[in-house]
Amino acid sequence: MTTLKNKFIPALVLATSALLSGCGDSSGPTSLDTNGALQSLALGLQSTDPAVGSPTAPDLASIFAGIAPLVSQTSITIDGASQQMYAVGFRESFPDGTCEENLFVDPTFPPPPGVCTPPSMNTELVFWQSHSATQAPDRMLFVDTDPGTIDFDVTSSLEPQFLGFAIYVQGQNDVWSSLSGSMTSTVTGTAQTCSIPLPPYAKTATCSVANFDEQGQMVLEPFTLDQTSTRQMTIAIPRQTLHGFWLAITETQPYTITVLANRFRMLAPRLSRVAPYFRPAR
Repeated sequence: MTTLKNKFIPALVLATSALLSGCGDSSGPTSLDTNGALQSLALGLQSTDPAVGSPTAPDLASIFAGIAPLVSQTSITIDGASQQMYAVGFRESFPDGTCEENLFVDPTFPPPPGVCTPPSMNTELVFWQSHSATQAPDRMLFVDTDPGTIDFDVTSSLEPQFLGFAIYVQGQNDVWSSLSGSMTSTVTGTAQTCSIPLPPYAKTATCSVANFDEQGQMVLEPFTLDQTSTRQMTIAIPRQTLHGFWLAITETQPYTITVLANRFRMLAPRLSRVAPYFRPAR
């Protein structure tokens, strides 16, 4: 087990217990319409961030109206086997001078005075495989990256906030995190506007539809307390263009987070940024 993962063992225990509580069975996907696929994804995401809660049917209808047209159907390769997935891309940009310490505030763990960490890895790719709108996905893959070629190697000399990160969940008890690999990404905004709920750390923002040109391959290892495990998995994302949205945040506001959410962000700083988009509009 890597030194980096040892650092995040407390996050691992909390994050996986929260995430697995929402995973459905793995009997295989069927053909769902986009709204059904998003309903399934929402169930999975709600388990990663308790603050998201459970939107009502009218809430979901409003949220999905903005996201549904952007969902792609694509495929990725998991240990050599092609898997059909739904996919969508998310990107956020922030005003110059934004500090993560001022975005996500945990009164229990205040940052050292004068510390300012610029937001990084602000592009999230979400792949999921679902067989039922009333159950969480059978498989979910979250890829945390940024435009350009991003390194996922946890043995790199780069600081963790400058490394890409991926987490993969299949079934109810099989969770993996990225160990090495790279991702090449190009995000291109369009003139088409979109309407989505703002995440709680955004006071004002503009939304535009974006295209995500992606290609990469990652080696993952299981989340486990067994430090003797040598199991590995390879996930390849063939060159493809996904659709999604680009939220240009023009004014931020502090978002008080729970200890659980804070430890989860330590493990994957942007993974929990997808869930707020399934929060009802304030």
